[in-house]
Amino acid sequence: MKVTILKGALASLACLGMAIPSTVMADAKMNQVASKVQIADVALNNGVMSGKVVDTQGQNVNGGVVKVSLGSKVVASAVTDANGEFAINDLKSGLYQVSSGESQSVVRLWDGQVAPPAAKSNVLIVQGNTVRAQCDSPTDYVILGTAITGVALGGAALAQGDGDTIIVSP
Repeated sequence: MKVTILKGALASLACLGMAIPSTVMADAKMNQVASKVQIADVALNNGVMSGKVVDTQGQNVNGGVVKVSLGSKVVASAVTDANGEFAINDLKSGLYQVSSGESQSVVRLWDGQVAPPAAKSNVLIVQGNTVRAQCDSPTDYVILGTAITGVALGGAALAQGDGDTIIVSP
């Protein structure tokens, strides 16, 4: 009896020891990534930035408003056509914020003659909310830890049976 309780306690501690450090490290890594703004390099074609706006399902957004801002000032805008495409004229090289609906991004516009090789020739804006699977609250971690502990204790309890036991999982 004492051996069974000891095995269960050790299994629980081992599971918690594996779960807690990984969640702490994941939080630290997510904070580092969130603090870095990703800037896309875009090559202008004679001062024109072109692109496409789609929704989260990949469907073209017709009539979507695309705004280009420098600081808090909107310097240009365009409306997408039936294919979700837009073109904004008379832009100069520099760092701009491009937005459509709730989506926004920072782009570094380059004159086509001096753009780096990795610069894209078009902008793709995905309009709408993107759903990501992640743990956002401490409660999520408690639930995850409880589930892991339950599986470990269940495995330890089943290991106490004789060698002829067949485990059938739903």
